[in-house]
Amino acid sequence: MSGAFVTIPVLRLAFGFPPPLTAGVSLVIAFANSVSGSLTYIRDRRADIKLALIVASTGIPSSILGALVVRHVSARYFDFLYAGILVLFFADVVRRTKGESPPRIALPVEDERVLEDRQGHVFRYRWSVPIALLCGVGLGFISSFFGIGGGIIFVIFFISLLGMPPHVVTATSMVAMLLTTPVGVAAHWLEGNIDWPYALPLAAGGLVGGQLGPRIARRISSSRLTLIIAYSVLLAAAALVGRHLFAF
Repeated sequence: MSGAFVTIPVLRLAFGFPPPLTAGVSLVIAFANSVSGSLTYIRDRRADIKLALIVASTGIPSSILGALVVRHVSARYFDFLYAGILVLFFADVVRRTKGESPPRIALPVEDERVLEDRQGHVFRYRWSVPIALLCGVGLGFISSFFGIGGGIIFVIFFISLLGMPPHVVTATSMVAMLLTTPVGVAAHWLEGNIDWPYALPLAAGGLVGGQLGPRIARRISSSRLTLIIAYSVLLAAAALVGRHLFAF
């Protein structure tokens, strides 16, 4: 989960940033987080580099499109769409805490892949090139449009559809973000969507968070803590929608 999930509601609700500026500043944070986190995941050998490269091949051009489109979206529409993403995240967390498995969809896949990390854990899974390319389109566009890392897109495509191991998906999504977010940041910068005095201090925090995240991911997280985070995200979604419905 990227820090942008928290940053975007704060920028919109507390500082009143317009959507383009919110997305630009938040994407800088996501980029900093991906730089720090991907190095750790690569060192741990948990990232599927080939998959990340395929996703990035379509994610890079779509990230440019996302930075261009967000300038033409109203604040109300932006907030409602982002609240929808937060609700999806909440639903996914609740499902995981209950131990429920998402339904699998029969899709053409590659031959079985085997990945062994530095700790000796072996992961066996399959993935599809067409699905990876489609994921890249969604990852690049959504991450640049909202300013989020796009990890939830990876979850939808590779965990929910193909049942890949969550640890591999988390690591691979971070590397894919490392490849796509710099282009999105550059596009936002050229569009004038980045307020650097806000972005740089927050990005510094992203560098620290990128180191802590992989270390926490190695351990089994507390279900209670996970639910607290999920309900906090749900409250943020309600606040984003409520500001328009009740004019506060």
